[in-house]
Amino acid sequence: MDEQTTLFINEMLPAEAGIEKELRDYATEHRVPILRRDAAAFLRTLVTLKKPERILEVGTAIGYSAIIMSKASPESHIDTVEIDGDSVIIARQNIKKAGAEKKIRVIAGDGNEVLSALTKPYDMIFMDAAKGQYIHLYDDVMRLLNDGGLLVCDNCIFYGKVLDKPEEAPHKHRTIVANLRAFLDRLLNDERMESSLLDVGDGMAIACKKLGEKK
Repeated sequence: MDEQTTLFINEMLPAEAGIEKELRDYATEHRVPILRRDAAAFLRTLVTLKKPERILEVGTAIGYSAIIMSKASPESHIDTVEIDGDSVIIARQNIKKAGAEKKIRVIAGDGNEVLSALTKPYDMIFMDAAKGQYIHLYDDVMRLLNDGGLLVCDNCIFYGKVLDKPEEAPHKHRTIVANLRAFLDRLLNDERMESSLLDVGDGMAIACKKLGEKK
């Protein structure tokens, strides 16, 4: 999406207020990556439409996304996984401040290890963790996602770097780009899923698991 279009969309969206504005201001000041405003609005709409009973988020950061999902669907239970200890503490504080501590559980740990240990399925999974890990999480994501469940993945364009072939990307990003392209190829060609890749935020993949499909 070009910059002019992004600016127009952000101008049209309602201004953030309360805890959401506070967290965005904090994220800007401390350079914490959170959802762009258009992506946040899109995620909020999806959750409002789906009204999932159980949501799994991989990549809590400071709790922004978990909080907006909880506000969009107050009856949902959300498990959110974060590997960074400092972020876990901050996220729990923010979730309590938002009054959502009974609805949102922050699980401290590595996403691969946590997901492999989970057994109860989810109606929606939101992935916003290390982009190079998406491909490694996919099998557990599919195992944990209910039939008819929704998978949403942020940063799938990775600031435009995924447009390059891995060998053409900056050296420090080559593995991430290769893994992210492999993930997108697998997701978009998985016959168990109805999938799309959208120019929202930094690129969002959205997929619905078909009914009656094997894990």
